[in-house]
Formats: sequence, C-alpha cells, structure tokens
Amino acid sequence: MENLILKTGFENVISNDNSEHKLQIMSLMTVFMQNALKTANIYTKHSNRNIITSMDISLGLKKELFTFLDNDDIEERALKIYNDFKQETDEYSEEDDEEDGENDEYSEENDKEGDIDEDFKKSDCDCEVCKKTNECAELWKTWKPSNRIEEILYSSIQKIDNNY
Repeated sequence: MENLILKTGFENVISNDNSEHKLQIMSLMTVFMQNALKTANIYTKHSNRNIITSMDISLGLKKELFTFLDNDDIEERALKIYNDFKQETDEYSEEDDEEDGENDEYSEENDKEGDIDEDFKKSDCDCEVCKKTNECAELWKTWKPSNRIEEILYSSIQKIDNNY
C-alpha cells in the first residue's frame, strides 16, 4: 500500500478481503485518538490540574472532530501506524497462537487502588490549543452531524458526556 486514502470507501470495489481497509481505518482512528489525548493532556496541564478527566478527553475528541483534517501529517503518521499494525499482524500469524499466560484484562480493583478524585476545571489559558478546544466545545452545543461517520463519532462522544 503506497498511500492511505482518506475516503469513505463507498465508491471502491467491494473485495472479499477487508483486512487492508480495516488496518487503514484503525490507523486513522489511532492518529485521531492520539491527537485527542494530546489535546486532553495539554488542556489538563493548562487548567492547573494533574489528572486527565473524562471531560478533558471529551473536549479533546470534540476538538479533533472539527480539526482532524487540518493536520498536515495525518497520512504520514497513519501510514507509519499502518505499517506497525501490518508487521504485528504478520508476526502474530506466524506464531502458533501460543498463550504466554499473561492476563491483560482490566480490573476495577487495580483502578481503585490509584483512584484520586480531581474536579474538572475549564482552562482559561490563551494558548492556541486551549482556545480552540473551548471554541469547539461551544460549537458542539449546536452542531449536527452531516454524515454517518460524524454520527458515529458524535454518538460516541455524547456517551462519554453522559457518563459524567
């Protein structure tokens, strides 16, 4: 694969093997999430807080929804992630699916051990990231999705908002 295509894929010929398309989508979503989490981290620090809250993540996701395609390096970063995913899947398929005995499952007990409450506080910082994040949060209040991908992202972000 030479380049990642930033299209919906609806006009593409349907093939029996979607694995390439799935890896491409996973790669783009990984870049999307990395950007959103980076924004949440910056926003948290600029709010003089130490713990990233679900609200910070929600704000990062909202900002990313509105600004994702404005990033110049999406294709390059997604291609690198794609190649990493491809290499991992190739290595995994070469193994005999032997289990190594490790348990990577999430445990609420483990989470509660380090649970520290910190209230969300809006950032009043004048940096570009915080200003844009606050602008996107305001825009979100009246914005309506215009396609299926936006609807899926909107619904997912609303679920986060509804949990806090």
